[in-house]
Amino acid sequence: MTPAEKSVLSAVLDPSGNGATRLDEVGLAPEDFSTLAGEILYRLVLDASNAGKPTDPVTIAAAASSLDEAERRALTPTAIWDIVGLATPASSLSHHAGIVSEDATRRRVQALGADIMNKAGSGVDLDLLLDELHRNVANIAPSSTVPTEAITDTLDETIESLDRPVPFIETPWPSLNRFIHGWRKGGLYVVGARPSVGKTVVGFQAAMSLANVGAVAYTSLEMNASELQLRMISQRARVDMGHIVKHRLSNDDMRRVVEARAEWGHMPLYVDPSNDASFAQIIRHAWGIKRKHGLAAVVVDYLGLIEGRPGQKEYDVVTESSRKLKLLAKALDVPVIALSQLNRGSESREGKKPQLSDLRSSGAVEQDADVVVLLHRDLMEAPHEIEFIVAKNRQGATGTAVMDFAGHYSEVRDRQQWPQAS
Repeated sequence: MTPAEKSVLSAVLDPSGNGATRLDEVGLAPEDFSTLAGEILYRLVLDASNAGKPTDPVTIAAAASSLDEAERRALTPTAIWDIVGLATPASSLSHHAGIVSEDATRRRVQALGADIMNKAGSGVDLDLLLDELHRNVANIAPSSTVPTEAITDTLDETIESLDRPVPFIETPWPSLNRFIHGWRKGGLYVVGARPSVGKTVVGFQAAMSLANVGAVAYTSLEMNASELQLRMISQRARVDMGHIVKHRLSNDDMRRVVEARAEWGHMPLYVDPSNDASFAQIIRHAWGIKRKHGLAAVVVDYLGLIEGRPGQKEYDVVTESSRKLKLLAKALDVPVIALSQLNRGSESREGKKPQLSDLRSSGAVEQDADVVVLLHRDLMEAPHEIEFIVAKNRQGATGTAVMDFAGHYSEVRDRQQWPQAS
């Protein structure tokens, strides 16, 4: 047991009965102690305090008598009283607790590094290894940094923020902003649709709009960068997508393309060039863009194409991916927009309009998403009309916005309608 650990334990085992009041200042966890004896003793102190009992050495020694044989061998009554005899100045307690916390963090870093090196040398799948590394890094933070604020401690700051601009990035569609206000940092937005309805058009148009604010990390598991560039040319230069695909551009078409290119300059929209469809690659790409260019948003097209571990079922892959995307949004502090394919449930429904239950693995996606927008387009009766159905919205109302689908320009155009929110 280190001197700093003994000092902390001596302070919380104060015979005067003031030890319990010092626990908040200490802010440690039992596993922060380097020895089993220290871990057991600190746990006994926490248990006594939580039960409303004093944490003096007599009380703690009595509690130690009920430990199992192995724990009694590790923590003897003599060890308890030896620690009590140490003097810890009140002014030094916080500093000593910080030393214990830092030592514990270093041990965790060393253990994690050793484990990763061992698995890397044994041929463990690289994606699984990187995924495990990302998950575990957050768990080695010092326990003393865990906030212990009451909800009212920062209430004044929240009230003052009401005078500042709303922290939303507007979407390209004012009618949609009417419901969701825009893209919020840390939020997960799921856009679901049946095949050929237009989810990629919507996702890419949203990404280009967000690129006006900052860098966007775009992962397309369906199209490569060249195919997306053709959509961008069609939309920005107002050239029919059919002409572009067939390479049958008129002189007027080429003039508009050249003029549009001169106006674009540099667009910070970064499409992942790899063919890696794993979630680990989505994380690598997003963090890489953030480190080099800053980051305004992440767009993933689409959930159902993310590859899982060997033998993992699609339901489990989508469930795990949606949860990870929500955590990624919070970690990066940017909006994450994930496109998702709907199942065939709407095809047998009158009107064929999608519902939340039509999302693949809907339980997980519904739970993790802050906003779910379902796209509906009647390909036979009204192919140029598209509905944005806001089926879930943690920040406001749900409802439907009707817009024009200009497929020949790979674009959705807002009609500036303001439907009644429900």
